[in-house]
Amino acid sequence: MSREAGNGTAAPRSAAHLPATFVTQGRLARVRGQNILFSPSQRAIFAVNDTAAEIWRSLEEGTSPRAISAEMVRAGVDGIEANRHVEAALRDWQRLSLIRPDAPPSASAQQAVSQVVAIAGLSVRIEYPVACAFPAIAVFRHLEVRRETADVLLQLVEHEGRVHLFRDDDWISSCAPDEIPVMLKGQLLIELLDRSAYELALHAAALLRNERIVLLCGNPGAGKTTLTLALVHAGFGFVSDDVTLLDPRGHGIGLPFAPAVKAGAWPLLAERYPDLDAVPVCRRPDRRRVRFAVPSEVVPSSPIPIGYVIQLRRGRDAKACLEPIDPAGSLRVLLNGAFAPGRELSGSAFDILTQVIGSAGTYCLSYSKLDDAVELITKACR
Repeated sequence: MSREAGNGTAAPRSAAHLPATFVTQGRLARVRGQNILFSPSQRAIFAVNDTAAEIWRSLEEGTSPRAISAEMVRAGVDGIEANRHVEAALRDWQRLSLIRPDAPPSASAQQAVSQVVAIAGLSVRIEYPVACAFPAIAVFRHLEVRRETADVLLQLVEHEGRVHLFRDDDWISSCAPDEIPVMLKGQLLIELLDRSAYELALHAAALLRNERIVLLCGNPGAGKTTLTLALVHAGFGFVSDDVTLLDPRGHGIGLPFAPAVKAGAWPLLAERYPDLDAVPVCRRPDRRRVRFAVPSEVVPSSPIPIGYVIQLRRGRDAKACLEPIDPAGSLRVLLNGAFAPGRELSGSAFDILTQVIGSAGTYCLSYSKLDDAVELITKACR
């Protein structure tokens, strides 16, 4: 993430076209001559120049963008230059969710389409502006249910080139239109972790083989998503791409969001998923390109015993091998990135983990080629 905020440039534009006021979502401080913006929600620090700092202070006072530009003109700044500074700062800060419009247009005032999705017992209604509904609505199509009521309402409102997310009328965040699927997936995961009944959420992909779950764990870049899709193509059932819940018995419950395939993996999956190249490109907040591979079939979100836990280690020249790992090593793998209700791992959650490790086959998979990894896992899970 950029550590500069509000120091960019933008095409000149009249500040009169911007919303009347904004609500600031951060704190500004001046430390030893440097202006520093702090984002509590992101726990991030941004440096801003003196001009941007003055714009921020004016926003905190409730001054409109048009009035801020007028103040700068009275101070001797050229009118076009003043508009440029205000526009650039506001666009940067909206992109970083440091500010939001005080009163965006009501969702009821826009043409909207909606869908209700159900995941792990939670139902969520999502309302999209017609102009921004695709491709996001297609990314969650496999989770749709026919239901009039829902537990949670998420509304997307388009405003000045940004899309704002509201939860039951409370503003949550904003994004660019091509980031909508990623933003929604993140919010849906938050809803599930806050409201679902589970003992532990594991950062692991899950597949079904012989009525047992195969968990794939590994650090970012280990290839969980790519290998998950390759195994689905080889006949494994799709349970979850990124997060798997454990119930009090140590059984796994999948959160079957569509896998987000990064650009580097598109060529690796081309033969198995030739239609992937036709899927619209979306972007993550870091602007990395992804395509969502919507599964054609999903294993129902019911508790299933864990049969295998496999740690992935991908290396450029790694020799393909699948070796058993000891219980302590397996526990470390599952605890990496695990999330517990209340944020603290309870004694019962630890007992459940040891139960899983005691009954499952635990392995470390080293590989460089996708075909070798699929072959080794398929043989191990017979």
